[in-house]
Amino acid sequence: LSLLVFRVINGPEVAGRGSRGSGMYGVAATVLAVVAFLLSCRWCALLLFAFAARRRQHHGDLPGHCGWPFVSVFVPSYNENATIEAALHSLIRLDYPRYEVIVVNDGSTDDTLRRARRFEGRHGGCTVRVVDKPNGGKWSALNLAFRRSTGELILCIDADCRVCPQALRALVARMADPGVAAIAGQMRVRNRDRLLTRLQGLEYLIGNGTVRTGQGLFGTVLIVPGSIGMFRRSVLEEVWLRYSDKNDSGAPRAVAGPFEGDTFAEDFDLALAILSLGGRIVYEPGAISLTKAPDTHFALVSQRYRWTRGVMQVLCKFARRAWRDPGLLSPRLAGWLVATLALDTTLLPLTHYFGLGFGMALVASGGYLPLVFGLYGALLLVQLTAAAWFVSFHDDRMELLRVVPAYSLYTGFLLPGAWLISAVDELRGTRMRW
Repeated sequence: LSLLVFRVINGPEVAGRGSRGSGMYGVAATVLAVVAFLLSCRWCALLLFAFAARRRQHHGDLPGHCGWPFVSVFVPSYNENATIEAALHSLIRLDYPRYEVIVVNDGSTDDTLRRARRFEGRHGGCTVRVVDKPNGGKWSALNLAFRRSTGELILCIDADCRVCPQALRALVARMADPGVAAIAGQMRVRNRDRLLTRLQGLEYLIGNGTVRTGQGLFGTVLIVPGSIGMFRRSVLEEVWLRYSDKNDSGAPRAVAGPFEGDTFAEDFDLALAILSLGGRIVYEPGAISLTKAPDTHFALVSQRYRWTRGVMQVLCKFARRAWRDPGLLSPRLAGWLVATLALDTTLLPLTHYFGLGFGMALVASGGYLPLVFGLYGALLLVQLTAAAWFVSFHDDRMELLRVVPAYSLYTGFLLPGAWLISAVDELRGTRMRW
């Protein structure tokens, strides 16, 4: 895009404009070119970090683990009657000697509670318990599970996920490093039966392969996904003591604990709290959770709306917290926040819009068609090569490469629409519940 813009700036069409018009056009185009160049440099840096992380994981042996610790698995559930049974089937079949599964039904209006209670009891080394409470939000359900649990390690998953049998062992093995406070597992789309869900599968793969893997190299994974994330109990207790409300309101809906409910992204909020206290968060690609991706455009935009608003809220919340206590914002954490999430929620969507409009205008003019399509072909080749490496790295299926030609339109046109709606509603203060 940078090359294309600079070529257009020096083209005859610009030279033929009036001095004022050509000057304004040149400045706008130059800004777009510089931004595109910086984002490309970021992409290259993330690829290098991911490659270094992969080499370290491949050649370095994980520390030995003497005795498998007891693990508590949290499953917050709200109207999940279509998925809760499959999720619990996958959990009771985990290859791990001793653990408990705590299902919290957060005031579901369907038969989620009845379906979950079919699994109560012992299943080999696993014990399943089901807790019912009035609806108070996912954060409240997680806090109740935390207060009812006994494991020294905590695994949080979503009720629409299916956890692979070796995932728990992989996560606990990484926890053998005492410096690790939390671990993000690999989210993988399971319903790849149409173009939209395949594109999301590729998106998850690229996000895991670049941003999450690169952040993991430095122990600074910014988001521990709700679909599969492990925490030390002692770390959650420290977060609760330092940041969260210590007193219950007395209402059964709101339960105090390390998870806070003042944003729509309690997973990101908790991860930032852990990192600000000096904890390290890493990424474990061997711990796979198969999640169901939205299969309609409306459902996808609704999901990204929640995610984007949550990220905006958490960034603002952490900025206020760091303003009061600058020691919470280390240079490493600040660098990753700016280089990834801050750019992804501000500059990147705008660049997508302007870049797409700029390209469409050039195609319509007909004067730069060879250059436009030549650069698009080069971009496609880079994306294809990177995606193939990510597929190999994560032991995924090469069939995902078929949707690479449509990926730029997906990320550049469809997803920024959710960002625009989220930004407007966040400024308006629109309320939303899970």
